[in-house]
Amino acid sequence: MKYIYYSLICCFFALTARAQDAVVFPYQVIANKMVIQIKLNGKLVPMIFDTGGRNSISTALKTEFNASVVGTMGILDANSNRKQIEVVELEAVGFPIGEDIVNAVKSEVNTIKAEPNAGKAGLENGVIVFKNPRFLVLDSEIFPCIGVQGYIGSDLLQDCTVDIDDQKKEIRITKGGRSSLMSDRQVLPFVDDAKGIPIVTLNVGKYDEIRVMFDTGSDAFLSLKNDAYEKLKTAELVQVIREGEGGGSIGVNGRGGAGKQTMVQVPELLIGAFMFTNARAKLGNPPETLLGYQSLKYGKVTIDYVNKLFLFSPFSSDKVDLTNAKHNWNLEIYVHDGQYLVATVWGKLIGQVAVGDVLTHINGKVIKPIPFCESLTTGLPILKENTKLVFTLKTKSGVKNITVLKD
Repeated sequence: MKYIYYSLICCFFALTARAQDAVVFPYQVIANKMVIQIKLNGKLVPMIFDTGGRNSISTALKTEFNASVVGTMGILDANSNRKQIEVVELEAVGFPIGEDIVNAVKSEVNTIKAEPNAGKAGLENGVIVFKNPRFLVLDSEIFPCIGVQGYIGSDLLQDCTVDIDDQKKEIRITKGGRSSLMSDRQVLPFVDDAKGIPIVTLNVGKYDEIRVMFDTGSDAFLSLKNDAYEKLKTAELVQVIREGEGGGSIGVNGRGGAGKQTMVQVPELLIGAFMFTNARAKLGNPPETLLGYQSLKYGKVTIDYVNKLFLFSPFSSDKVDLTNAKHNWNLEIYVHDGQYLVATVWGKLIGQVAVGDVLTHINGKVIKPIPFCESLTTGLPILKENTKLVFTLKTKSGVKNITVLKD
């Protein structure tokens, strides 16, 4: 459900809770996706919580609910792949606060807390209820891997304020806006054409700005749109640190096509007055530059959808240097049809190895194939535990031993 260009369909939701009713519930993080439990038509269903996306359910869930098709909508995903898909209407969506979700969620958080007003009028059987919401119908190869059946996006939350605390792995949904945010000097307003999605303007350096979407569905800290990069490059506010060749990321409409890859470093990025230095970002062609899930490691986020406000509350008062936050292998691989294939080739390895070459050994030892889902959720421990390895690859010009680095 991401980055949707609206057609003639508009979605309206009636939240039945009182103005300050709220629920606080846990989420798990699986493959850098925030997974919550939510009630759809009375059934408890695991879903990805995605502030950069739109509500969606799988084709299987649409069939199970016998959901009525009310129209179609064109969407663009993170790779700017375009697709026309069905829109269906469900009976009700609810955020559980009782024993159902406590028993369903296996995480370190083992209690569900309701705010003082949450047990009063407006709650139906322990949940805050949205009536007759509309959902896109789509399937993704990541759904079975992390055990979900769709996305909960920003369109469900237009009458609400959302607080996300990644240290506690908790989300709070409150009915209505939060007027106190309006006097907070660090709060950022949505841009005028945000269309209900948290898109704000962030400072890069002291004087330049870029549009950024806060997108919990993106697993990176920062993903930079090409036109934003061109603007920053002209102002000499970004540095290219790596160039390569390879494929795009997984989007809701499939993988991005192979092509030139560029990784840059942004010396200074400010969210409100809080500064991040030396943030890495891959260039791409999403509809917006993305501030992703990894940003939640450094502060709480509040999104007031009613008043169209965004607040980042850092866990520390000191600026954060991201130089060592994440290293990348100069040869990236992925699993396809039981084989390890080269996904991206960076820097000096271009010409020695090509996208699609097959990895067979690491440090001289045969690596056993693992399922795609295991590669996504767990990966190979040896890749996590080392910064220098020797890959043996089957290439078009024969078998090669290539030294790869993580830097």
